[in-house]
Amino acid sequence: MLKGPYLQDLAPTSITVMWQLDQAAPARVTVDGPGGLRTLDVAAARVAEATIDRLVPSSRYRYRVDAVGHSWTGEFATAPEVGTDVPFTFVVMGDTRNGVEPHRRVIERIAQEVPDFVLGTGDMVDDGYRQDQWQQFFDVESPMLRDNVYFPAVGNHDRQGRGRTADSYRLYFSVPDNGGDTSRYYGFSYAAARFLVLDSNEYSYALSDQTAWLERELIAARQDPTIRHVFAVMHHPPFSISLHGGNRDLRERWAPLFEKYQVTAVFSGHDHVYSRAEHNGIHYFISGGGGAPLYPRRPHPNPVDLEAVKKFERSFHFLRVTVTGSRVEVTGVRSDGTVIETTAWGEGPPGEAGPQLAMAGAGARAGGGGAGAAGRSAPPHIVAPQPAGAADPADPDPGALVWVGIGGVGLMLAAAVVVVRTLRR
Repeated sequence: MLKGPYLQDLAPTSITVMWQLDQAAPARVTVDGPGGLRTLDVAAARVAEATIDRLVPSSRYRYRVDAVGHSWTGEFATAPEVGTDVPFTFVVMGDTRNGVEPHRRVIERIAQEVPDFVLGTGDMVDDGYRQDQWQQFFDVESPMLRDNVYFPAVGNHDRQGRGRTADSYRLYFSVPDNGGDTSRYYGFSYAAARFLVLDSNEYSYALSDQTAWLERELIAARQDPTIRHVFAVMHHPPFSISLHGGNRDLRERWAPLFEKYQVTAVFSGHDHVYSRAEHNGIHYFISGGGGAPLYPRRPHPNPVDLEAVKKFERSFHFLRVTVTGSRVEVTGVRSDGTVIETTAWGEGPPGEAGPQLAMAGAGARAGGGGAGAAGRSAPPHIVAPQPAGAADPADPDPGALVWVGIGGVGLMLAAAVVVVRTLRR
């Protein structure tokens, strides 16, 4: 087993298990959960996808892959039914590239969390042509990917050659097939939220098909009364005061759409830092501290970026995002478990709590979890206020106490049917 098994394409009634063997060989997938034990034989293949279908929403399953005389086990929880307004938590991270040990520390810390899924902001490897680097990525992330579904965005380093193709990305990841033919952008729903994963690489955003697709998705989400939040994920940040700086074309082409349709938050990478920005009411986060060498702050940033950015830190980290009704809470967690800050705001129909913002900082120890996957509940956690003297000069308002209580989602019992398909690539 070279890669995996790992989880892809989470939905309320289905999930995909993938793996890669050093040579083509048959495999057997066993799934245990609502409906009893199921065993299926998979035809010989090197890279295989087993799509498990007709599952029960908000239910927990265990699975095992048997191949070449060995067994690998994992577990997963199906998503809630789309439109179900239940609390959930996800993790955001990116820019791992070739920083093996920092990458490993971030993943070991994420392994102590209980996310419902993980979002990647791109640049998983340093060179998309290098199969040894893709192997290195999966070697480090295997403990997380075996039990947590990963939704990746394409970074500039993930592309290959003059054609800037993404062949390895397409080989190793099975994403929802609802974007362009290249599968480099797509959308998925989880509970009462819609997620749009975009390809922000040069010229990609200028293509009318992706921009038109983005606006169609935003219109559909905002016309759907069951969708409360819309999140966007892409590699390049519209606003940044770090090495690369904010992307002007994205500010001009996509930021107006984010504002017009009131996107809840935008997550990016590219600059290897933590950053929080606000512009015209939209929250922008950079999570590029997954392992690649950290970047400095620009000595003379663009005034537009400088005005937007409220917090900046050079650290290896990930984001924990908890959605509870109209409330969204984003916590930057360093690889040692301490908290960079927590930002929270609320939005919703009249009668609910109005918009609010709370921030906490460096002295806090991150709790393990949040809303958690279906069937697992997590206790409330308290984020301590930032200690005196620790404020970042880009953050004018440090220090507030934040408390959030999250409940789990109960299990449901029903029959499950598994459909397996293998791919020869």
